[in-house]
Amino acid sequence: MLARLRHWWQRLSRSQRWALLAGFVATIVRLSLVGKGTMAFIDERRYITAMLGLRELCAGHGLAFLQAIHSMGARPGDGLWRVIPGLGQAVLLLGFGLNPNSPPSLQVPQVFNVLVISLNALLLYKIYRRFFSVGLALMGVALYSSLVNTNVYLRHLLPYDHALFFFLWALWVLLSAPESGRLLRYVLVGLLGGISYAVYPGYFMGPALLLLVGTAQQLAARAGAGRAGRIWPLVVQLGSFLAVLVLFELSARVSNTSYFASSRYIAGTITQGSFAEGFSFIGHYYWLVESWLGVGLLLLFTAGLVMCLWTLPTFFKPNTRSSIISVELLSMVVGAFAAWLTYACLVAVGHKLVFYGRILHFFAPFVVLGALVALQAASQRRRARWLVAVGLVVAAGSFAHFVRDYRRVEYPCDVVYQLGILDSRQLVASQTNVCESNVLTYRLFGPAIRNQPIRLTPRFRLVNFAYLYPIACYRPLALDSVRVVASAPYFMKYMPYQFEGHSPAERVILQSHKFDFKVVAE
Repeated sequence: MLARLRHWWQRLSRSQRWALLAGFVATIVRLSLVGKGTMAFIDERRYITAMLGLRELCAGHGLAFLQAIHSMGARPGDGLWRVIPGLGQAVLLLGFGLNPNSPPSLQVPQVFNVLVISLNALLLYKIYRRFFSVGLALMGVALYSSLVNTNVYLRHLLPYDHALFFFLWALWVLLSAPESGRLLRYVLVGLLGGISYAVYPGYFMGPALLLLVGTAQQLAARAGAGRAGRIWPLVVQLGSFLAVLVLFELSARVSNTSYFASSRYIAGTITQGSFAEGFSFIGHYYWLVESWLGVGLLLLFTAGLVMCLWTLPTFFKPNTRSSIISVELLSMVVGAFAAWLTYACLVAVGHKLVFYGRILHFFAPFVVLGALVALQAASQRRRARWLVAVGLVVAAGSFAHFVRDYRRVEYPCDVVYQLGILDSRQLVASQTNVCESNVLTYRLFGPAIRNQPIRLTPRFRLVNFAYLYPIACYRPLALDSVRVVASAPYFMKYMPYQFEGHSPAERVILQSHKFDFKVVAE
């Protein structure tokens, strides 16, 4: 085993070795950021639903398990996928009595998040390497990995990175298919695309993009011979994708519900934000969250997109295309832009959807891809190393800036847990700065060890121990003559979180007013 590992290491180039070491360091840094932040967003409660379903499955109640994963808001794939970290938590419960709902145990799914983020970077390297040199591909992965949008969800039990993982896996398989095209690969692409959609339906543009790349692949493979592209690989790919959805629909019917009906309902609820930001949201996000790196990537992507659109017509003429991979690259850059434009139109014109930071999460790999197209064209051989070196330095600086800011963020549930507030009987009252009629109050984590005794005195009053939405009716709270035992800025003061459902006006309120989480001893 060691001999094989040594042989594999020796086959790597010097730059690849350094890249692996850098990736290892980045993973260690990300792991140092876990331990807090879970259950800050309401959607994270779906993870608890998945764990309850796993408990039913372990008890032999298959129907109850199906009912649980189909009650997760049209995300049954996420429920199945979360069985992996759930089993790790079950081991901790059975072996050490660790409460699955406490932060020590919830580090298991957080570590799982970090693993998936690392796998996404590896898949992106393989995809970028199909089109660019080792240096540019590594720089692209470094820039992607340094984005705030790439890292901001690692503390939270949300499906975005996981859905992206299955999509990137499908895209890599599709790009690896030979010209002759083995149908089995297209089956796998369709299945992975279906799983990605079932994990998080918000990335519905993923399967469409996979079909577009597959179509370009078939057209390019046959254009030189003057024959029409083959339709069967695309039919197989689409059929496999639909088969996954049908399978989930059948399992939903068994549990007396409908996967398709749940999907339609969820699609109609994605309106918490601003329709006015349909076309400007990405610019606002990349400037206010990603700063100069984000603006630079958007400008470079625009340049790369213009180059692709300029050369695209030549690839539809026989004997003028340069390579199949180039056609695939063009289809990915132009297709990603078309997907963004369609979504933006649905927001600004159709008022059917809104943009969130989590939606931009899907487009981030393609923003970097388009930027690499421009950088490849701009760089000459003698300048390429300097370009890569500058890009790596920028990526390292951006990642360090994110880590510094992210480490400072505190979350209400973790603060009360650290103070030993584990039972509702320890609370006198809970109040907020905003309209309380629609605000969802957080739940206490409970003791780390099951059945661990809890000290019920002293008793506390919590301020802003809730997911503060809506925030339009802000009002200051007077806390005179009280003993504040803990105080921290509300986690939504961290700018990236403000792009998860807040309008520009609401973001101004969050920035302008004091939303502090406080614990008051009575």
